[in-house]
This record gives sequence, C-alpha cells and structure tokens, in this order.
Amino acid sequence: MTVISLFEHSLKLELAISELENNHIGRECILAKPIFLEQTEYSFIDPYNNNGMNLFLVSCITMIMMLLGTIYGFVLYLGPIIWGLIGMIAGALVGIFLDLSIKKSKRKKPARSPAEVLLIINCEEDKANMVEMILKKYQTLGIVRL
Repeated sequence: MTVISLFEHSLKLELAISELENNHIGRECILAKPIFLEQTEYSFIDPYNNNGMNLFLVSCITMIMMLLGTIYGFVLYLGPIIWGLIGMIAGALVGIFLDLSIKKSKRKKPARSPAEVLLIINCEEDKANMVEMILKKYQTLGIVRL
C-alpha cells in the first residue's frame, strides 16, 4: 500500500516523519521530495480579470462619468463635448483608483508557502489507517491512498 500526502515545509512534517519511524515504518519506506511552486508574473491589464486591472469596472465608471459630463455640459459654460471629455478622464481615474484599492484590500491575505513537500510512504495494508491518522494529526494538506 502506498500513501501519498502533501505538507507545507514546516516542523509538522518533521514530527510526522519521526512519529512514522517510531511506529515501525522504516526510513527506506519514506520518501519526502520538495515541490517548488513557480511564481508567475501577470500583466497589469488583464481583460479576463485574473490578477490584472478589472477593465469592465473601469469602463463602466468612465462611461457613466462621461454621460453625466455630456448631459450637464449643455448647461455649463464649455459645452457638452468638453465636459464629456473631462468626465471621461475623471471617470477613468476614479475607476483605476477604485480597482487598485479593491485589489490592495484583497492582497492582505497571507500568502501560501512557496515550497511544499510531497511525502510518499510504502507500508502494509494493515498499517495504512495508522499512517493516515498520523498524517492527519500533523495537518497534512491532502492524502491519497494507492
């Protein structure tokens, strides 16, 4: 029986391995390999809103401000075209500022560790439940039994 689990690189991993060794699972039956996660760079302007600027939000606010500038421009001194352009520029700036503030508030979540460790344990079928209990005790991210 093979039990595969995923751990964050921490002291809990070391404690889980030492408890497995104390429960008569030899070192030759335990394999721990680190997995390095790639940190990818995303473009700032992303039309699909994965990690970039939300163009839909910015364009909606720009359109509303431009419409209001055009409507009130018939009453104001410079006319509807100039006030429409002023409203468009002001709306784009407000939309970008709002989008950046929303993204900044979402970024405050703690980032996951950049390295995780894959732990593979070969054992007999009668010890598989005990191995799973030990791994769950030390807060594994996931367990697969093969």
